[in-house]
Amino acid sequence: MAQGFNKEKTKKIISTVLEKIKTEVDLQTLSEYQSVFKKETSLFNRSKAAAYLLMLCEQGKPLRITDYKPSSRPGKNEERSDAQRYPLTDKESTRLFFSVGRSRRVFPREILGIINSKTAIPREDIGAIRILDNYSFVQVRTSVADKIIEALNGMSFRGRPLTVNYAKSNKDGELSDDGSSENAAASEQDEHDSKKENDI
Repeated sequence: MAQGFNKEKTKKIISTVLEKIKTEVDLQTLSEYQSVFKKETSLFNRSKAAAYLLMLCEQGKPLRITDYKPSSRPGKNEERSDAQRYPLTDKESTRLFFSVGRSRRVFPREILGIINSKTAIPREDIGAIRILDNYSFVQVRTSVADKIIEALNGMSFRGRPLTVNYAKSNKDGELSDDGSSENAAASEQDEHDSKKENDI
């Protein structure tokens, strides 16, 4: 046995990875990684590559990639850029409430991925995407709103059921740019979802 190799710890890591795949991982995103891995790695080398990554994980060492430099770090700037890429007019659009946000490491690209994985709705029918701490608001063309809700509401996302429905407005029926009405809408919908769960 190689020096420093901890068989029991390695077995525990494998068990943890398999469990997280079942309960926490977005399978659509995982399949994209799997597709690239299979395309870039020969059948002969796949198990070796997986074993090497497992070894790094067990040893607590990062995988250093010196020749890859991303154009920008993912964060607020990326989020804002993606969210505002295809704004729709208020007359032709409505806003949907998604029960996932930054706390679950969701960015606009994940919201788009969810929609694309379950519907055939074109990107131009999706407008601004606003990601908050625990929920998100997605501007969509009114003609496709019901289709998105029907396809996504109740689906499993990273091990939890996803709530998707119409965003509630404030007393004046408007959604302000400062996010205050979004917070109010989310509070109402969180309360509604809580009551719904208690009724089950």
